[in-house]
Amino acid sequence: MDMIAHARQTTAKPRLFWRRAFAYLIDMAIFEVLLSVVAIVIPLNFGMPLFQSTQCEEANLGPLVEKTEREWPLNPGERRVNQICYVKPFLGKESAFFRTTVITGNPDGGTFSSRGVSTAVNQNGDAINPVSDSVGTLFGLILASLAFAYFSANGRRTLGKKILSIQVVTVEGASPQWSKASKRELLKFSPLIAFAGINLVNAVTASDESFDAYLRAMRDGSAATTTPILIAVALLIAMLLWWALPLIRWRGQMLYDRFCGCEVCRSSGRHSLYSGRNRCTDM
Repeated sequence: MDMIAHARQTTAKPRLFWRRAFAYLIDMAIFEVLLSVVAIVIPLNFGMPLFQSTQCEEANLGPLVEKTEREWPLNPGERRVNQICYVKPFLGKESAFFRTTVITGNPDGGTFSSRGVSTAVNQNGDAINPVSDSVGTLFGLILASLAFAYFSANGRRTLGKKILSIQVVTVEGASPQWSKASKRELLKFSPLIAFAGINLVNAVTASDESFDAYLRAMRDGSAATTTPILIAVALLIAMLLWWALPLIRWRGQMLYDRFCGCEVCRSSGRHSLYSGRNRCTDM
């Protein structure tokens, strides 16, 4: 009997993982639609990717094209691609950025490398410091964490979890209080929050000459271009470990679940808000 019960639990966890994944997609889609409506009133770019598109076109004219051609002349065997890209959210304000890429390669089809610089631009095509975009992204992530925490605490569930019949509980089976639920959600989004926070610090401390400085550093191949790359790589590795490591041997909990003493289980649909305890069923 113990072997049969263990086998049932083993087969249950992968199916429960997919329920969690689909519930998350449903909840994020709803949240991003609501943020898009908020963006109409508050002119911030919340940086939510599900309902925004990016379209790029070649840029042959403009102040940054002329500056790039002048400050970063091409060497033999190099070619340049200048683009202006438009980020269009579902609702809210459209933004644009300029990107220049220099490609060094073998014309016979050998190995090649590329170096590039990008910056946000205004309607005239001049470089701007996108502090508001960085603030919007960080604000959106924190707001998402707190919203998910509210709908996970004290017996509540998000719409996605209701549809998929799952709920967040503590390891003792009780509904998490607000403090535990908010800690769980902030830890869930912590890699993205850290990335957005670093971008905000860079935007606040950057000067009006940042694009020129990066252009010269990329042209000369100086060490000034190494630090942002190393930070981005370190954060990417942290994200993969934080979200993907538990999936290698799935035991029904993400790392943030374990740190908070929580788990996600199937719900029988019958729970008491007064007792603070939810009834979960085994699959």
